[in-house]
Amino acid sequence: LNNRIPGIKAACKKGQLSQLVNLMHELFPQQFNFIPKTWNIPNNYAAFCHHVFTQKKKDEFYILKPDEGSQGEGIYLLKTPTDIPQGTLLRNSVIQQYISNPLLIDGFKFDFRLYVLVSKLDQLEVYLCKEGLARFCTQHYEQPTLKNLNKCYMHLTNYSLNKNNSEFIVSEEDSTGSKRTITSVMETLKHQGYDTCKIWKNIKDVVFKTLLCIAPLTRVEQLNETTVRAANTRTSRQFHLIGFDVLLDNQLKPYLLEINGFPSMKTEHETYDDKYNKSIIPSPVDERVKSFVLRGAFSILFCKNVPDSYETIIKQELSDEQEKYLVFDDCRRLFTLFLRKGVNKKTSLLGSTGFRSFVRSCRITTIIPSLTNAELDLLFINICQQGDSGTMRSLSFLAFYKLTLSLAEKRKKYRLRLCVDTTA
Repeated sequence: LNNRIPGIKAACKKGQLSQLVNLMHELFPQQFNFIPKTWNIPNNYAAFCHHVFTQKKKDEFYILKPDEGSQGEGIYLLKTPTDIPQGTLLRNSVIQQYISNPLLIDGFKFDFRLYVLVSKLDQLEVYLCKEGLARFCTQHYEQPTLKNLNKCYMHLTNYSLNKNNSEFIVSEEDSTGSKRTITSVMETLKHQGYDTCKIWKNIKDVVFKTLLCIAPLTRVEQLNETTVRAANTRTSRQFHLIGFDVLLDNQLKPYLLEINGFPSMKTEHETYDDKYNKSIIPSPVDERVKSFVLRGAFSILFCKNVPDSYETIIKQELSDEQEKYLVFDDCRRLFTLFLRKGVNKKTSLLGSTGFRSFVRSCRITTIIPSLTNAELDLLFINICQQGDSGTMRSLSFLAFYKLTLSLAEKRKKYRLRLCVDTTA
């Protein structure tokens, strides 16, 4: 067994993930509105500045995260672009709208770490563990202001940050302390009158739709020969255990904060004394949750049996209603078909030769007669220059998807104009 499916790491990058979900949001705005508004930095820095200085709501705050950061490193809360630390614009990061109305328990902000098992990628099989971690801040929550932006123990739920606070509580019980089980938190919410069945259903929906977003990109990344060799896929069966971080607002709406391709399975808690001497003590909640997660995962992988601790998110064919969300996968098939021509096999990018083959084979200029070959070449160059491709002369899968959306919009406008001309 190999706990690594090639390509999932690329999809777990904050910038890639936000782009994937946002592109689906353009087509299905009501169904894919589960991530905060996001800007990729440095590419979308100008758009972020324009939003900040033109928005009507003056009480908005933002959170900046490194694209591949972990353990709370490099995270900052912002009010305006001038708050961005010097040098940050030189590396890939994301800026998101800060969710300032989180659901609180005992006055503390918290989020959920969910564990999702992908046992197959080609014929997507996904399972969600019914148990997970609820990670609490260690300082009572207050609405963000310019005076408390630097209080990370109040605003950030990351365990790696909060464990350094003397107020961090390691508890023997599931329902107390700075780390709790999801089931105990759900029980608390149920006692407070909340519909926990609906909360869990909405969380599962976020997991399901996120997997539909990242699976096509993951399959494209598998074409990268270097990645495939590194994962040793020919000699081992692949699976992937992914960590989903989800936050509830005070209206019980779940937001996907990020996904972690390699969630920690540590069951100890690290503490430091005044002289920075490190000591390690057991974390009973971590031990119970993570052993629960792993036992259930191995039961699925080895025994082909889905235990009561897991539930199936994706396995069989999708319903007709869900089929419409496969637009990414349809585009992925088209992309890989022409990827064989003019492709850089180390990076899985579609070159100009492959693009021209796509134009000819799909008869783009016949479908959209108003579009010339010169205009298509210009469209190819413009999208390459938007920064999603990695080079100025080739298209990544995401860039190719944007190009197909642009062509679809041009065809729509052409047909509309044709309709107007014929009825005039």
